[in-house]
Amino acid sequence: MAGADGTAAPASDRSIPAAWPSTLHGRITYSTRAGDIWVINANGTGRRRVTRSGHGLDFDPDFAPDGKRIVFRTSRGRYARDRYSIGLEGIFVADVRTRRERQIQPWTGGLFPAWSPDGRTIAFSGLRSDGAPVDTIQLMSPTGAGRVDLGAPGECATWSPDGSLLAYCSHGGDGNWAVWVMRPDGSGRHQLTHPRLVPPAGANGDAPADWSPDSKRILYSSVVKGDREIFVMNADGSDHRRLTRWRGGDSPGSWLPDGRIVFGHFRGSEPLPHWYLMRPDGSHVRSLPWLYGAGDPLDWLTRR
Repeated sequence: MAGADGTAAPASDRSIPAAWPSTLHGRITYSTRAGDIWVINANGTGRRRVTRSGHGLDFDPDFAPDGKRIVFRTSRGRYARDRYSIGLEGIFVADVRTRRERQIQPWTGGLFPAWSPDGRTIAFSGLRSDGAPVDTIQLMSPTGAGRVDLGAPGECATWSPDGSLLAYCSHGGDGNWAVWVMRPDGSGRHQLTHPRLVPPAGANGDAPADWSPDSKRILYSSVVKGDREIFVMNADGSDHRRLTRWRGGDSPGSWLPDGRIVFGHFRGSEPLPHWYLMRPDGSHVRSLPWLYGAGDPLDWLTRR
């Protein structure tokens, strides 16, 4: 079976059977090592390239709720030099059918774009509106207009399915990333995880990935004894539960409407993850060999 980048997919672990393609629905968008954005049906069919990055790098794609457009981060485009080394680059929106692109980020750049469930807004991290060397969670329309700085220092914003909350990662200047939540108007900021700082500062800590379909739980990752593992907690920060205990790095992806969780696992120094499904208690793991070659993160669009 071909992988997500057209190369041969590796044989699945004998101890981990492959998921049945007929049980998987929706579309997936992802980046490859070549730097382009692709889409594929969840069952492994219909693979199609959307962007051609040339000498650039397109990554971190996120579907619009209707699946017609994809927002992504890219090294392409015109934006100011990232003088604080935050990672600020271009943010583009591409039409899946026509492949037409539009650059939408502010002149100072952005990162971590995430489309709201109602399709009207894109959350991202950008340089604070007063120019201070801090990136904050901000909002803009899918055209790049109407930018609003919510004032919350942080990155990796992810919307709850009902659109009422944003989970994001933040730290108070010490590099100890923790998971926070707030309302989309910037109010009600609340810290949910309290990790222990593990040097080097900024390299570890916690980061949210997705919400349960009912918006009651949050999927996130945390570093445990040098390995990044997957956890789940209630939306109020209670009842933290660890789901993975594998050597290497585990990256939580999407929480599907049927309750299964998509995640990537990095083995040793391998540059690309192997992709899997599991139940929300960490059991019944199944491999997704046709996604080998898909970079992390990916976005799995389904009708919730």
